[in-house]
Amino acid sequence: MIEDDEPTVPSIISTPKMAPNTHNSPPTLSHKLANDTVANDDATTTATDLDNNHLGTQHNPSTQSRRNAEPKDNGQVKDLGWHEVGDSGNLPEPLLAKKSLAPDPDASNYASHEADHDHENNDEKLAPVVTNEELFTLIRRFNKNINHVKCTHTTPLSNFDLEIPPKETFTVFKFRTRLEQFYMTIGVGLVSAYKHLVRLRSWQEWRRTSSFLYIYAMAWYFDALLSTLFSMLLILAVYPPSRGILFPHAPPALISETGQLKKPMTNVLASDSLTGAPESHPGEAIEQEAHSFVNAIVELAMGLATGESPEKLANIKDKTGGDFTETEHDKTKKPVSDAVWEEALPVMHLIGVMADLWERAGNALDPRWPFGDAGERFRFVLGGLLGVLILGGLVVPGWLIVKGLGFAIGFLLFGDPVIRAVAGWLDGAYPVWREYLSLKTTILKGVPTNAQLTLTLLRIGERNYAPIPPPPGGNDPLPMDARPTAGEGLDKLLNVSPAEVDHAIQPSPQAKEEADGNLREKKKPKHHMKDRMLGGAKHIARGLVNSVRGADRAAAHVNLSQSAKYRAGVVRTGPLPAKCTGPVRFPARRDGKRGYAVIHYGEGREVDEAVLGWVSGEVPDEGDMDTIGKEGDKMDWSIRIGDIYEIQKIGGLGWKSKILVGWAMDGEITDGVLIRNRAGTEYHLTAISFRDELFNRLVAIGGQMWESW
Repeated sequence: MIEDDEPTVPSIISTPKMAPNTHNSPPTLSHKLANDTVANDDATTTATDLDNNHLGTQHNPSTQSRRNAEPKDNGQVKDLGWHEVGDSGNLPEPLLAKKSLAPDPDASNYASHEADHDHENNDEKLAPVVTNEELFTLIRRFNKNINHVKCTHTTPLSNFDLEIPPKETFTVFKFRTRLEQFYMTIGVGLVSAYKHLVRLRSWQEWRRTSSFLYIYAMAWYFDALLSTLFSMLLILAVYPPSRGILFPHAPPALISETGQLKKPMTNVLASDSLTGAPESHPGEAIEQEAHSFVNAIVELAMGLATGESPEKLANIKDKTGGDFTETEHDKTKKPVSDAVWEEALPVMHLIGVMADLWERAGNALDPRWPFGDAGERFRFVLGGLLGVLILGGLVVPGWLIVKGLGFAIGFLLFGDPVIRAVAGWLDGAYPVWREYLSLKTTILKGVPTNAQLTLTLLRIGERNYAPIPPPPGGNDPLPMDARPTAGEGLDKLLNVSPAEVDHAIQPSPQAKEEADGNLREKKKPKHHMKDRMLGGAKHIARGLVNSVRGADRAAAHVNLSQSAKYRAGVVRTGPLPAKCTGPVRFPARRDGKRGYAVIHYGEGREVDEAVLGWVSGEVPDEGDMDTIGKEGDKMDWSIRIGDIYEIQKIGGLGWKSKILVGWAMDGEITDGVLIRNRAGTEYHLTAISFRDELFNRLVAIGGQMWESW
């Protein structure tokens, strides 16, 4: 099935059979780890379960106020700062931590964990497991990449849900997100590795390069190159401190193609991205780079297709004989187009699988809580495999390795009948044999992707009745300033003077003046003829949009158009509602009518009995917290979250309409979700405030195993 874009109307899909899941028997490792944080009182829990004095730090007074933020308990869940989306400083830090009697040695790079000796319970310490910045980076990328999930009753061999199904559907929107994910994982990783290589070749760090040269020469002399290479990989895998010794970090934006120090493309070093661009929160610069990277590919493809560039058009005409064939007489157009679209789905699937494997490898080499045991297992297995290869490289003569490689190449070239026969027999006798040979079920078994890690953290928050708040926003223009820690130690590492480092990381006076001038130009009113003409066009477009919105409201009111009901209220021109928006109530529309979705646990706050309900009318005031326990009596309809089979994010408007309407109205287009239960009943909610957060809560609360469609 091929779809053109993110759907804007619900689709009817046949209801599959599925087996119920319960929390008594966690279906995956993610569910088990989340449940363990509740079952074990000493295990990891939300930081707010501890006394707030434990959240302070003696070494960073600037964070004291935000670390002492009081969570609000509304009788259903704790509010850890859902209404502080514009200010991360008011959020408790850390949002996720664990109780321990001693500081966690793996958390030494966070804030100090020394307890206040004057506190009456100074034996109990707070050990952060995930920093807020890292947590919010994971959630932002989860919101971007996970848009459609379906429940499955078969536990994957990897023991994780949220796997990519073999027969997923194709959408252009999904293909775009996969390309962005590819850039942020494999693309950035390969470029960083290339920068390490050119640094070695440049002899700028002559001591390190000399050491590598000496080891390489000795290995070459004694015919032990392969064994030496595998030994280095073994050391890097099992002893993490060796990575900083053998390959010390330097921002890739500062390294030129020849390994020399250079000024970043953005004229300032404000982040660890490939361009060094400024960012409001850690990780945002790389995400914006990925977005711009895909946009550049799209623009290039459009330019080649339309011939907007004269140079490209002339080149194409030269190669085709000067004239283009008439479209109606072009017999190659349809078959070539069909072939491209048929291959788009396998390519998209391959990109997703490669990016997931890269993320798994990264999480195995640098395991993150709560999957530390998986990292230990990976190091043990990889160490054993590399040990065998090292011994093989020392014992097996080189000529035999070359002979074996030649045989393998010849068998792949000419042994297709045998390969097909064996593969066909295995498909009939053991249908899942390919899964058993996959890296994610062998060497990387128990290691999650970033999306699976994020889902586990979301589930931990839900099991502790403390949903993780949305990542802080911030669309204000960023100043042209280098980050405070930029350039530390680079003069000694790259053998350059401090003045050269300062010149590379700091913006030039001309660039800073130009950037500050652009900020001032954006703030002051425009009076140029061009600006007045653009303002007039915008005024006309706004009038047309308002006319269409009025017609939609009338059509929705008299039930003339279901599409008009879906479009009602999707344009938000003001700030986020000041009323109670999340984590329990989510203002939205149902059939074009105002109301709000509510997540309700019931009297006993049992996760298995949690329901998603709909209440018509305005959202109660934020201070009206006593009504939350009575929502069950006022719901127009409700669905048990454990009975949800499918959740899909739905666009409020098509992408072209989003651009036009958003520009004309100076507003944000709010989107919706399509929810379907096991019986096939669909619930379509539109114009949802905090749509991604509602989606995340629904995915994390229940005991279902999900597939990422």
